[in-house]
Order: sequence, then C-alpha cells, then structure tokens
Amino acid sequence: MAGDVTAVLEIGTSKVRCLIGEVREDQSISVVGYGEVESQGIRKGEILNRDKAIIAVRKALKTAEENTRKTIHSVVLVLSGGDASCVISEGVHRIADASENRKQEIMAEDIAEVLSIARRHVLPDNRIRLHSLESYFTVDDIQEVIDPKGLSCEVLKVQVLTLHGKRSVVENFQKLVVDIPVVCADAVYNGICTSWAVTNKSMRKAGVLVIDLGGGTTDFALYHNGILQHCGSFTAGGSHVTNDIAKGLQIPEAQAEALKNKEGSALSNLMERDRNISIPSDTHGFNGKMVRAVTLNTIIQARMEEIFELVKEDVEGFLLNKPLGAGVLLTGGGAFLDGTRDLGQKIFNAPCSIGKPIDVHGLPSQQSAPYYAPLIGAIRYVSSLEKKVENPSHFKRLLQHLWGQQNGK
Repeated sequence: MAGDVTAVLEIGTSKVRCLIGEVREDQSISVVGYGEVESQGIRKGEILNRDKAIIAVRKALKTAEENTRKTIHSVVLVLSGGDASCVISEGVHRIADASENRKQEIMAEDIAEVLSIARRHVLPDNRIRLHSLESYFTVDDIQEVIDPKGLSCEVLKVQVLTLHGKRSVVENFQKLVVDIPVVCADAVYNGICTSWAVTNKSMRKAGVLVIDLGGGTTDFALYHNGILQHCGSFTAGGSHVTNDIAKGLQIPEAQAEALKNKEGSALSNLMERDRNISIPSDTHGFNGKMVRAVTLNTIIQARMEEIFELVKEDVEGFLLNKPLGAGVLLTGGGAFLDGTRDLGQKIFNAPCSIGKPIDVHGLPSQQSAPYYAPLIGAIRYVSSLEKKVENPSHFKRLLQHLWGQQNGK
C-alpha cells in the first residue's frame, strides 16, 4: 500500500544490503535508508559460516537503522541461488452444463478452481515452493488468453509456473534472519524482484531477459507478453571469475579481484597480446609480477561465456517465435565488467544493456542503482501483492506469496 515503509534484505556472496523504502502514490519508489557491508560466511549463495553471516547482516541492518533513525523489526528477504528452477503445470476444469448441453460463462469461481487444480503439483521432498504464478489460459480451442472472465466455453485450462528452490538453502536463510533477531515477514526470489525493478509493463510485454550477475550466483527471468515465461539460477558468478584468475595467473584472490575490476574485460582482444600488466606486491608476502593482458581476458571470457551459455541453454526453448523486443538487461556486479554487454549481445544475438531501476528516488548514486535492483524490485513486487489482497479478485488466491509453505498448500 502506498505510504507503507518496507525493509528488504539481500544476503549475497559479495555484499549484504538492506534497503528501507516505500511505494508512492505515483508508483515510484522512495528510498529512506540503506545499509551495505562486505558479506561474510556466504559462498555460492549458501551459508558456510553462520556466525559470520549473522554479524554481517546485523551490521547492514544497523547502518540502515542509523540512516532512518528507526528500528527494523521485520524484513522481506531477497534470496538468490538455491538452485532455483521452475516447472509449468496445467489445470483443467470442465464448466459446461451437461444437462442443458450448452457452454457456460466463465465466472471468478471457475478461474479460482482451475488455478487451484493447476497448483497441485507435487515437488520432491528436498525442494520447496517459492512462488506460483499463472501463465496463459485456454478457453476451449482459444489459446494464450490472459483474462478469461466473462467468456463462454466448455473446458477451461490454465498453465501455472511454479518456482522452487533447494529446501535446505531456503530454510537456512530464513532461520538466520529469525536469529538476528528480526521477523522474516516475507521472502521473494531475486530474479523476479530484479525484473520488477528494471522493467515496466511495456518491456515485459515486448519480451525481455533480465540477468543478475552476482558474486556467487546468476539469476535470470524471461518475460514475454507481460507474463513470466521462465526463470532460474546457477551457482556461478563474479567470484568464480576471480577464482579462475587467481588460479590461472597464480596470484592471491585479493589481487585477482583488483586486477579483474581495473584491467579485466569479458572479451579478449588479440591486439593486446603485447600489452603487459604490472601487479604490485602486497603486505601478505606477494612480491608482485607481470602478466599479459590477453591472458587475463582470455580467462575472464571463458567463464563469462560459460555463464551466458548456461542461461541461453535454459531459456532458448522459450524464445521460439518470441522476440526479445526489449533486449537483454544485465544487473549485479558482473554487469559492470568491461566487455560484458558486448559479449552478451554476441551470445544472445539481441541488444544488451545495463538494467537500471525505474522511478526510484533516494539511492546513494545513479552508479549504485543497479546493485540495489533486487531490493527495489522486492518493495514493488510485495506492494503489488498487498494491493491484490486489499482489492480481492479471482487472482488473489494464486498470487499471494508462497515461500516457505509446504508443497500443495
């Protein structure tokens, strides 16, 4: 609801970020406070050292509280990774009046029933339902119907996209937040949140692929005709690029990270084969060395190509005859690596640019905006769910948040 302040929390591999904001009457986001610290105890989107992770989260929350002079009692958790993936299930509901041998008008109750049937998809015990979102309806032989209410038919069908993640990962993060201690009021998937931050209805209708290149994970979401077609995540990100550089050039990870950010490119250039880069010594025993620029960028390109190809392989079956009118949008730290946009355009054969949050006020700088995209989108997404609860419709039962509930509920 406009005017309500929401605190959102993202516990990433590289950073822990907390943002406090509200949705204005014009649907823009007003940021009233934020906190960001180096992440600890997290790798590849999973908790490795719980105590260190709690310390980092508390610091981020404290910084946000100091900015707003308010105490944070509850947060919406934005979670990436967890091997998130999705499955589409179908619901079938016969509404014709057999006794009168005629078709019936589709009512709100019919839509709620067919959605309920479609959601009865049983997941393995080690998976947990994150979100369930309706896709297209089929009214007899009319396909890809967005809103069937009021139409007449014999059989009503619907497709529901169920996003699910690794149960142990999701529950561990939920418990960590509770042990801060703050209330975990809700939890949402990074890929959906990022999309809601950097796209609008027109872009989602035209077709857009949003890729969040994080430190330990990569999340993506594909939209077309205004509907989420596919989404998922991989445990590969910027930290893997850094690790490859450290191993390939035999240098410390701290030096590899600095080298990647200052000199690295996701596209190798043979014209640089004669250019050398000097890596300075440090206070931890590294004496410094010279490396070739083309060697550095060849290492980076190999890993970035792998990440993009993983996304492409996962979504290309959904791209058939569905052009990306709004192109590919990149967010997260990896989006700012030199050459990443050009590499993305080459692999996806579509315009590729950095996704910037739309209609946001109060962030520390425009340059930092893409890093906060998942949190900004979370505020916007949760607000949309609250509106549906406040204004009941036949979609209410489906679009309510499902993270953490038992399968089939």
